[in-house]
Amino acid sequence: MLDEINRAAEFLAVHDKIRLLCHLSPDGDTLGGAFAIFYALRSMGKKCCVECGDDLPEKFQYMYPDQMGDFKPEYNVTVDVADIGLLSDSQQKLQFSLCIDHHERNNIPAEYKCVDSKAAAVCELVYLILKQMNVNFTSKIADCLYTGICTDTGCFKFSNVRAITHKIAAELMEFGADAHKINFKMFTQKSVARLELERLVIENLEYFYNNKCAIVFVTNDMMRSAGASESTFDGVAAIAVCPEGVEVGITVKEKDINEYKASVRTNSFVDASEFCGYFGGGGHKRAAGFKINGDMQTVKNKILDKLKKEIFF
Repeated sequence: MLDEINRAAEFLAVHDKIRLLCHLSPDGDTLGGAFAIFYALRSMGKKCCVECGDDLPEKFQYMYPDQMGDFKPEYNVTVDVADIGLLSDSQQKLQFSLCIDHHERNNIPAEYKCVDSKAAAVCELVYLILKQMNVNFTSKIADCLYTGICTDTGCFKFSNVRAITHKIAAELMEFGADAHKINFKMFTQKSVARLELERLVIENLEYFYNNKCAIVFVTNDMMRSAGASESTFDGVAAIAVCPEGVEVGITVKEKDINEYKASVRTNSFVDASEFCGYFGGGGHKRAAGFKINGDMQTVKNKILDKLKKEIFF
């Protein structure tokens, strides 16, 4: 892994005019990693930009620069992007020079890869890469990296947390990361729309297989009723796995007519990434997802049948 970190550091140090690509429905980790690199490269006098196929969520506003700069990118670097399908249609046609990721399965056809599935967040890897580059860690860079780590670990409570995760977070706080402000904004402060959406999700949870599985469908009507936006939905998938005794929590979000995205969260013996792989998706051991088509009842039946066949025999 050290060789991959060194190669990634060398690539970023040597090249200029870099476009940093985040995945669709961007979260704190993809944005935090990309913007940390952005500020580091800018401090070295390089031209770079961050691009995402979706609008940037307002709640991460404190990470965004006033302007990116106008230039023609020559190199493309993906950050926290496990699958080519997680990029916009136009981005999928690009040539990728470097891929930095921490998912178990990664199909980005990049010339260089820095992928470690043991890392709790891609921002752990970005931190190590920037350290190798002898970057001056400003409070802005520290805020970006801390955001990625705390959001991808559920404020350090997920099973992906390692000792090094806490060590890196502590160093970032020493560099000026405002941990209190970030944790409050990410995990405590909620809009009225978010609280209303959570209420609807809890009311519509369904339990199966002796209450070991909980499934909820989040329809567009529910989103409209709650006054919720796509960014409001971030983190809602964790609710389904919260009830005591539930091993698999599945949140199925309506995207379009007969088009859904399922987010799977697991507690102990079920590998979420492996299960989602049956539907062409993937992710992490405890958090993964996949896309699925059909009407609501058909989608529910497909998921329950696969759960029964592969997990709850």
